[in-house]
Amino acid sequence: MPMRSQEQELRQWVARLAEDPANAGNPLLAEFQTLAERHGKLLRQFHKIAKISDRLQTETKEITRQQRQFVLMVSHEFRTPLAIIDSASQMLELEPKLPVSAMPRVGKIRNAVQRMLHLIERCLTNERLGAAKARPVAFDLAAMLTTLAGEMAGTATGHRFELHGLDLPVPIPGDRDLLAVVFSNLMENAVKYSPNGGTIRLDLSVGDGAAGSPCGGGAGSQVTVRISDEGIGVNAADAARLFDKYFRASNAAGTTGAGLGLHLARCIVDTHGGGISVASEPGQGSTFTVRLPVARTATSTAATASAAVPVPETSQ
Repeated sequence: MPMRSQEQELRQWVARLAEDPANAGNPLLAEFQTLAERHGKLLRQFHKIAKISDRLQTETKEITRQQRQFVLMVSHEFRTPLAIIDSASQMLELEPKLPVSAMPRVGKIRNAVQRMLHLIERCLTNERLGAAKARPVAFDLAAMLTTLAGEMAGTATGHRFELHGLDLPVPIPGDRDLLAVVFSNLMENAVKYSPNGGTIRLDLSVGDGAAGSPCGGGAGSQVTVRISDEGIGVNAADAARLFDKYFRASNAAGTTGAGLGLHLARCIVDTHGGGISVASEPGQGSTFTVRLPVARTATSTAATASAAVPVPETSQ
């Protein structure tokens, strides 16, 4: 019932009480009238609040729409000059007359371009998550992780990648592109926050919901991915906020980043009905654990494996 109608009915009810001869001289009548007036004022206040709330919701939707349009426009405008800079840098690398001393500078230019492109991709992914849900299609998670780790190992300096449990296919339902953002970001962080190199270990296992348990084959089965490094780690207070948007750990001031990657990772994993967590100690490295639902077909072919799959170590 509309608030104004409630107020009118209340007024009419009090008026009928006052007109009834049986209530003449009743001391409670005055109190009823006072309460009715207060109730009417409250209803009017609620009505104003409801109107303000509706207006704020409308304005928020419009601001969000304009923000998405702005991000898309800026991202598009940035891509073209970045592509030109990257192309020119590649041409410089092929220039035979280029002094050897200039090669590191050209490499820095290309690395800066890649960082900008990654930032743009993460911003666009954030907007996509706000506009639509993941589009699940069955794909082989083990194959995707192997590819991502191989690409990362080819660019990392002084890092050794160890892959465990990726020797058998592990099909899962999910948006492959979005999940690639999750795991590539975790691997990039493992490299970035291990400035002294070391081993980056990736473990993949399939179980019935408990970490390390054998695959049960039920509808509740899940896949667990753990990515561990030997880097700088974080303290407990920072670890509790690592997945907050734009948050950066207190010991990450000297490392490039926007504080978007882990936030996006959590949003993407949540969208897939999974979970992500971190265990870390300062100076002892970090371990990120991602759990995702497994496709039914995965349980007949995938099992936990302990043999390491070596990835060639390269240096820049």
